[in-house]
Parts: sequence; structure tokens; C-alpha cells
Amino acid sequence: MRPNAAAGARHWRRLCLGALLWLGLTALAVAQAIAPSPSERQAPVAISRQAGGLPLAWHLQVLDDTSRRLTLDDVRQPEWQSRFALPDDPLLGREADRVLWFKFQLRLADPADAPQEWLLLVPSVSTHEMRFYGPFAPDGHALAEPVVTGMRHPWRTRPASSEQMAWRFHLPDAQPYTVYVRAESTFSRVYDMRVWRTADYLESTQDKRMFDGISYGILIGLLVYGLVLLLVFGEAIYVYYLLSCLCALGAIAGFNGHVLRYPFANWPWAAGVSYTLMPALWAICKLQFGRRLLNLRQFAPWLDRLVVGLLAALGVAAIYGLFGPHPLLTFNLVQASVVLASAVLLAGAIVAGRRRYWPAVLYCVGVALLLLAVGAIVFASWGWLSWRPGQMNLTQGALVLELVVFAVATASRLRLVLRSEQALAVHNLELVDALRTDSLTGVASRAGLEVQADRWLREGRPFAVLLLDLDGFKAVNDRHGHAAGDAVLAALAGRLRESVRDSDLVARLGGDEFALLVAGDPHREALAALAQRLLAQAALPVDWEGQGLRVGMSIGIACRPQEGDSLDALLRAADRAMYHSKQQSHAPGFSFAGDMATP
Repeated sequence: MRPNAAAGARHWRRLCLGALLWLGLTALAVAQAIAPSPSERQAPVAISRQAGGLPLAWHLQVLDDTSRRLTLDDVRQPEWQSRFALPDDPLLGREADRVLWFKFQLRLADPADAPQEWLLLVPSVSTHEMRFYGPFAPDGHALAEPVVTGMRHPWRTRPASSEQMAWRFHLPDAQPYTVYVRAESTFSRVYDMRVWRTADYLESTQDKRMFDGISYGILIGLLVYGLVLLLVFGEAIYVYYLLSCLCALGAIAGFNGHVLRYPFANWPWAAGVSYTLMPALWAICKLQFGRRLLNLRQFAPWLDRLVVGLLAALGVAAIYGLFGPHPLLTFNLVQASVVLASAVLLAGAIVAGRRRYWPAVLYCVGVALLLLAVGAIVFASWGWLSWRPGQMNLTQGALVLELVVFAVATASRLRLVLRSEQALAVHNLELVDALRTDSLTGVASRAGLEVQADRWLREGRPFAVLLLDLDGFKAVNDRHGHAAGDAVLAALAGRLRESVRDSDLVARLGGDEFALLVAGDPHREALAALAQRLLAQAALPVDWEGQGLRVGMSIGIACRPQEGDSLDALLRAADRAMYHSKQQSHAPGFSFAGDMATP
């Protein structure tokens, strides 16, 4: 590298590192500026109408119920009240199969809002059970009965008919009121709870519903596309693409809460099974589709074996998720497998793309998009990133977009297959033509003669067969060599083609023997005239290295259907006539099979 270029590269690296450092420090400063102080976090939250809802995560006091048996009366005792704590970063934490109690205080910012109905939204659809207690007035009495809902309960238990966990409540005045929430889930964490005015929340869900509707519509369209490909071509790759779309549709519907709301509103156990199985089945089908699209068995066998191992792990995880005592392990395995498999398939796509397999480039784009989006969810569930409700929408959009890119990659593969088949068909035709053509003379071979004769026989068409044998050809070969003999054969073949019509066929049967198929039902006089022209052409010398090489010709003529109704019969008849012509030195050089006595 030249000195100026090296200096420029170092300059750009310094600029990039400086920009990244500045962004990191800025993000840290913003986060510290947003985070309230401990005294502010413990104070009652003044609720009012706010765009996007009023966030409560920083004000949630959390108690981890390791026994999973604490009741509301237990946690309200001083012994347990002292164990509620404010997490340092509430939205940064690992998911775990546990029971969490949340405690927070609310008050009206404006007493005039007392008639308003408020909604506490918990952005989760995977919580097994959610219990809402309160609000409790300062004197300790509850303003409403407890509300119990969750994935283990039918849809009718949802107080706000929301796909996510939501709770309706009223505050009669500006006093501070205490709320307790008990969450039992395989994926428990501190949730980004928000308080909404009910009407505002219902209005805000319109965009989400439109986004979900578009996503489902695209997936259904891709399902139809995959089904058409499967019905037309019947390849296994289209089965896996079709199943990938179907399982992706089921997984997204489960994550959005629509599986419990619509098909299994009264069978929460069925919604739970779907929620557990669909992500694993989607990952399995996605891997199988990727293996076949990228042709890993051919391009990268070691990567193919690794993907097979991941498939086995996912299959075991799916079964364990239904019957095992720790279903979170299933999701951890699915998450890890999806990330690892996406990275593996990304490597496989790069390997295949380097070999100019263009569908791999499109596949690479689709996998990279999903890897980035799924990575945000996976890293958040592992406690590496903060949770944000929009992360699920990002993953949903990336999953749909990945399948769209896969559809384009499938179309690209289909074009390659069709082009390959067309090239193969052309090659086959060339091979067939080569088999049907005599390489020395360029006229038809015996195979070409048989194909044409069989076609005319199937069509019931009359035709005549002329069998030609060269006289004195062996002497030319012996005296002048095989090159001279080949020159004579090629020259005579060209003269024969010029002497017949385009509808007739000239063929070389081998050695110095030729045959003609004359279409139609020519009269004896026409065939005799044709034979005379052929004999005259044969009598002309062939110029070879300044010498005039001469040969003679004997012709036998047989007609269909008079002398036979098959090519073999006609050739035998013409052969008898030809030898009769050879034996008659005073004969004109041709004979009709019809004039010969049947042996």
C-alpha cells in the first residue's frame, strides 16, 4: 500500500473509532439523564394522559418469590415488604422460570381526571398467570376485586380484551394508591409496564393491528406461492418453504397473542402447545430449506453435517418443551440454535455464492436481516440488552422480510434450474442429432434412417427405399489410402443430397453402403429416372490431390407397402434387388425388388 493511502486509511479508522466512542458516551449520558433518582423512583407516580403511555419500569419494586407460594397477605406483611427492591436497571435482565411480585404506587396528577378509566398494560403474551391486586387506598382497603388472567386461562378472563396483559382501574382522588402484580412465567422479567388512558391505548393499537394484518397477509401470500411451487414441481425444498411460512405464521400469531384470542380462546393448553412448538418447527423447516437451497451437501459438506446436528438438537428441544420440567430450556436451545444456525447458513451462503450460485446471495441477505433482528431479542432474553416492546415488531418484520427474500431466492433457483434443464435439453438434442448423423459424410446415420422410417410407418405413409452400394470402392482404399476413400464417400454423399428432394432422406448405413428414403408413392418411371441420375452422379470422378477417383454404383429399389411393411423387410428386399443388379453386368445398374422372385 502506498504511504498516502496508508495514512488515509489510518485517518478514517481514527474517525470511526472516535465516532463510536462519542455515540457510546452520548448514549450513556442520555441513559443516566433519563434514569430517575432513588427517591423519585420510590415516590408515587403521578399519572396523566401521555403519548405512548406513562412508563412505570423505573418505579417497580420487585420481589422474587423463590417458593412460588406467597399470597397477597404474605407479601403485605412487614417481613416481605422489606424485601421488595428497586432493580438497578429494570429492563436489563435475564429471563427465568420464576414468580415475581411487583409493587408500585400511583396517584392522579390532576384530581379532575378521577372519572377517567385507566389501563395498566404489561407487554407480555407468554405469562402463564398474571394477578392484579388493588388499587389499595392508604387505609389498606382494595378499591376492586383481584383480576386473574394469563395464558393458562381462557380468553374471557382478559379484562381489556387485549392480546397483551392489561388491567382496567380507577383512582377516585389524588391520594397515593398501591398496586400489586403477581407474574408467573417461564420468561419472567421486569416488564416495561405503562399506564394509559383506555381510549388512548385502544387508539394506539390501530397501527399495530395494521402491521400484523400486513404481516399475516404477506405470509398467506407466500404460503400460496409455496403451495403452487410444490404442486407444479413436487420438490422437497418447496415442502420446507411451505412449512416455514406456515410455522412462521403460527409463531408470530402466538407471539402476538392471536392464537389464544382466536382459534384457542377456550383451550389455553392448545395455545400453549402452539406457542412452544411453532418456533422450534419454524427453525427446523427453515434449516432444511436452507440446506437444500444452498446445496450444502455439495458446496460445504462439513457445514451440512453441522446443520444436521442442529436439526437433531431442535427436534429434541421441541419434544422436551412439551413434556420436560424446564420448558425455558427449550426456548434457550431454540434461540441459540437459530442464532448459530443462521450464522452457519450465512457461512454456507458465502461459500455457495463464491461459486457463482446466485440464489445463495439472496439467501445471505435474508439470513443477515433475521440474524440482526433475532439477535436483539435473544440478547435481551439473555440479559445483554434492555427490553423494549418494539423489539418484537422488529423481529416480526425481519422474519416476514426474510421469507420474502427466500421467495425471491427460490425464484432465482428456479430460473437456474430451468436454464440448466434447457441447456441439458439442447445438449441432449445435440447428442441425439449426433447419433442420427454420420460424422464423416454429414448425412443421416442408420439410427436416423430408422427414426424417419418408423415415423412414416406409424403415419401409414407410402415411401420407397433405395439401397446403394459402391463398386470399386475397395480398390480406391487399397491404392490411395483411407483418406482418399473418405473423400469419395463425402463427395458422393453430397451429390446424393443434391439429387433428391428436401422431403427425402439420405443415409449412410456403414462402409460404402447408402440408403435413400423417397417420400410419397412415386411411379416406377420416376424411381427409374432417379436411379439413373444417381448412377450418373456416381460415375463422375472425385478430385483428390489432383487425381480423378472413380467408383461405380449398384442400386436396389423396394416400395412400401408392395415389398414390405417394415424397414427391415424393405431393406432385405432392396438388398436382393441390389445384388441382382451387381450380378447383371449388362443391366442398367439398378433393379426393382418387385421384379425379383421371392426366395
